[in-house]
Amino acid sequence: MELRRGWLVVTVAAVRVFLFFGAGTAYSLLTTDHVFADGELPGEALILTGSAALAAFAAHRLHAPDRRRREEVPDFGAWLPARGGSHGEGRIRLDAQTARLRRTARRATAIAAAWAVLFAGGLAGVVAADRAAAALLVTGVRVDGSVIDVFDPARGAPTIRVRYEAQGASRVAEITRDSGHEYHSGEPVTVVYDPADPAHVRTTAEANEDGVLTGFGVMFLVTGFFVLPLAATAALGWWRRARAVAATGWRIARVTVVPHLPRGEEIEARYRDGSEIVLRRVPSLLGAGTAVRRRAWIGGWGRQMVVLFPAGPARTGPRDVPVYATGPRAQPISPVR
Repeated sequence: MELRRGWLVVTVAAVRVFLFFGAGTAYSLLTTDHVFADGELPGEALILTGSAALAAFAAHRLHAPDRRRREEVPDFGAWLPARGGSHGEGRIRLDAQTARLRRTARRATAIAAAWAVLFAGGLAGVVAADRAAAALLVTGVRVDGSVIDVFDPARGAPTIRVRYEAQGASRVAEITRDSGHEYHSGEPVTVVYDPADPAHVRTTAEANEDGVLTGFGVMFLVTGFFVLPLAATAALGWWRRARAVAATGWRIARVTVVPHLPRGEEIEARYRDGSEIVLRRVPSLLGAGTAVRRRAWIGGWGRQMVVLFPAGPARTGPRDVPVYATGPRAQPISPVR
């Protein structure tokens, strides 16, 4: 278990390194005034290739124990009893529930794709704000101005207030500063304004990028950096479970939910042949409920398993709870003669 956690940490870390450097490299390539230093672009390409390869290798090692056990027990007997006999198909349409897992996987994929779009949109917003500021520096009208106030708030971006002449009128504008230069009142600056919109200004040293566009861009980048790997992992997990259940079918069992354990919510299941297995819920928005013994169906194998709870008084339809086996099922103990 500890080795698996280690590979999981390596996988997540490698994916986030890829996203971080991928966004940085894309920003550098799309920014018009960025000049790569000698060896910078090949170095970033090496980091991207290495992090992608490491993520793929770690993900492969992450599932190696399941694959070995699957090869040792090709009939899924380590997790499910034999398929023969009835498993309560009349009480619920099990083939429809198998198809519903594929729909769940498609929805999870759509959510992951939406996060990918938000991440890319955040990058596009930051690049657009940077390009707009760079374009203003090239096409704008340059006039002399002076600093009239300097603001260094405890929270928020530091700014300066400048006075300048534009189209025969005296104007005052507040400009976000990010150059690191320390200003003082009365200091002369060169103001660059848009002749079509004199309120759209910057200085030759301060880009004064669109705060709304940059703010939303950074927000989408940061949230996507953390959420996108989780959403993609969830989508991949649901596809693996859908394929596993399609291969194994469902087995009816009596299950007892044991919540609030230090290692997570567990489900103790007893099949009709008397064998038992302990399942642990995968972190998900779908909980199993209270500690009540009830009928349910189990499908899949290893770490790709699902417990299907039937409809109850508090819900209108069946519920799929993603789980994994903590170990192989225990066979019933024959009485001593």
